[in-house]
Amino acid sequence: MDRQRALVTIETLGLALILALAGVLRLGWVGVHSFGYDEARISLSALQMARGGQFASVGMPSSTGVPNPPGFVWLMALPFALSPDPLVASLWIGALGVLTTLGLWYLARRAWGPWPALAVGLLMASSPFAVFYSRSIWSQDLMAPLAVLWALLAVLGVRKNSGPLLAVHLLIAGFAWQVHYSGIVLLPASAWLVLRHRLWRRWPWLLAGTGMAMLALTPFAYRLLREAPDLLLALGSLGGDGARFQPAAYQRWIEVGAGANWEWLPLGWAWTWPPPLSWAQPVAQLLTGLLIVIGLGSLIRSVALARQAPASESDILSDLVPVWALATPLVFILSSTPVYHQYQLAALPALLLCAAATAALPWRWAGPTVARLALFVALTQGAATAMSLEANRNVLQPGGMGTPLHHPRAAIERLRDGTPVYVHAGDDDPAYDADAAGMSVLLWDYPHRLVDGHSALLLPPDGARAHLFFLFPDLPALSMAHAQAHVEAAHSLPRRIGEPPYTALTVRGGPSRGLQPVDPVHLENGAVLVGWDATWRDGELTLVTRWQITEALRPNRYHQFNHLYALDGETPLLVVDRPTSSLSWQTGDTLITWATFAPEGPGPYRFEVGMYAYPGLERVALQGAAPDDPAAIRLGPVE
Repeated sequence: MDRQRALVTIETLGLALILALAGVLRLGWVGVHSFGYDEARISLSALQMARGGQFASVGMPSSTGVPNPPGFVWLMALPFALSPDPLVASLWIGALGVLTTLGLWYLARRAWGPWPALAVGLLMASSPFAVFYSRSIWSQDLMAPLAVLWALLAVLGVRKNSGPLLAVHLLIAGFAWQVHYSGIVLLPASAWLVLRHRLWRRWPWLLAGTGMAMLALTPFAYRLLREAPDLLLALGSLGGDGARFQPAAYQRWIEVGAGANWEWLPLGWAWTWPPPLSWAQPVAQLLTGLLIVIGLGSLIRSVALARQAPASESDILSDLVPVWALATPLVFILSSTPVYHQYQLAALPALLLCAAATAALPWRWAGPTVARLALFVALTQGAATAMSLEANRNVLQPGGMGTPLHHPRAAIERLRDGTPVYVHAGDDDPAYDADAAGMSVLLWDYPHRLVDGHSALLLPPDGARAHLFFLFPDLPALSMAHAQAHVEAAHSLPRRIGEPPYTALTVRGGPSRGLQPVDPVHLENGAVLVGWDATWRDGELTLVTRWQITEALRPNRYHQFNHLYALDGETPLLVVDRPTSSLSWQTGDTLITWATFAPEGPGPYRFEVGMYAYPGLERVALQGAAPDDPAAIRLGPVE
């Protein structure tokens, strides 16, 4: 009785440790995770679906050259329906990571007993790949949660001969790759399950699950057929003539399972571990790898020796895990794209179940010994993972994690005082620029504009206030704002040590500063030229133009052309075309643009400027001009 009570106590304390470790590593260090292009684009698509009423029929671009199906966008619409804050969405994924650890513990506990459950729970809770792919908004972050749910349904469905559970199991198998292409590895394991256990006798339910997965794929397939049939050819070529043998598939597979070679993700390649982690980590990784190999071998042997389909949960799980674990490298061994660590995440729970299976070997000492080894691995890997998160909190690690979400989010929160925010970034298109997409998410429900700070400065209407937010100190728009804007306050908003701070200027719209006023020249798109100037510096000639946006605004994407001529010349000597961030224009705004030339002589010169629609290249006409007018405004002369 006392021994039984001690085992219950150990199991209870072990489960508490597992959940605490999984929770701290996945939900601690709030906001210390990447929020780059992938995360921002998915967040924006999910926000547009959850709060903007735009149904997503396609997901993110992928390394295959074919966009992902929209499954991940659909799932991320759930947390974004609760809150537009991407931090809430990342914590939602972290919570799923904790539940995944609990689900894996439960699966091993029902099938193999307390010692294997304790071992797999500790290994999963502390696995570096499981942790870092549970903290951000990446589609591959849901591969382990979906795989564990899929496995639970498989074991319980076969054990109870439950048609509904098997239907949902097949739905997940057919839907996982619609979340991320690597989820396709679940399909061969499901096929094995159907054949091994003669599940075709439950064909109505199998057909229902398969049909639901195919129905979910319909919007994506229709989108490809209607808009980009060539993408279907690209998709078909992934395993065709362009495919090549990828031995790295096995290397990445064992690295993910053993928790090796993960430091590059948060810390870059130059990181070195202090003692004792410098020696404890390789030992922990070696032990995990050995446990995986031994457990996988024992499971394969048990499957090979089985004379009939197993009926108990223990036998069903033992039957499923080897195929589940081995499917991933086999699927990616022939591929036209490089094989990355994240492609192996669907197999990670199976690999750790293989390690835990050694605790179920028929030796009295196996369970406690493997559990002690798993505890050593968990403490070692958990400490290393925690150190890497702490290292990234406030210090840039060269080559490692990009600016964590915490910093841009905190900067934007400081600016949310009711005043519109004009974000000047490296680009103004959220479809292609990470910063533009990220700012669109962080300012989703707040008045804001996106401006390409390399070519334009956008100022508020006369008398109105705005916060000009500059993501980089070397953006030309920042120096132009100091020269042209009426600045009321300036703020430096810090990022990590080693990263340049953000800059925010609170400005009020007002008259031109330092530019030559001209009689207003109206373009048909609603832009009016009201001033200009040209200055020489270090042999370069910079033209600055000032435009007012009027009520005649015709929304479109416009570029500005700037042509430099000899004073009496008819052929341009130099041409500089620049985007104007016109999709952010509103009536009353002031637009400052500039173009720099490097002419060979001192002049005299003149300029011709104007705008054209992009990408159509049709010039915007001057109001009242003749039909054959070249739609250009002449400025000059300049000595």
